[in-house]
Amino acid sequence: MELLTTITTHIAQVGIELLDIVAMGILLYGSGKSIWMMIRHTPGVTLYLTRFMNIALIVMLCAEIIRLVLIREPLELAIVAGMVALHGAISFLISWEVTREQSHDRERGASEESSQDVLL
Repeated sequence: MELLTTITTHIAQVGIELLDIVAMGILLYGSGKSIWMMIRHTPGVTLYLTRFMNIALIVMLCAEIIRLVLIREPLELAIVAGMVALHGAISFLISWEVTREQSHDRERGASEESSQDVLL
């Protein structure tokens, strides 16, 4: 039984590390692409970056859930619970920002269409 616990622990630790690496890759890719979009003055950069941040947070949250398997003490549970709550709060703020940016883009598009109608 101890062997099974050891194997499970190692698999969980490898899974956590892999998910953290994937989340970092997603953030680096999204940040790099967003910087490139800013250099080219492409509209919607904030929305693009926040979507990548949201995806990376979801992957990180998966790693935190796997980390729950490894909990041995109540203090570890409190730390993981705090991290999950923090991920939830950040994810909520990112979702709010995406919604705000989308509505702002829609309003901007509507005002551009109305100004084009005036010119015609």
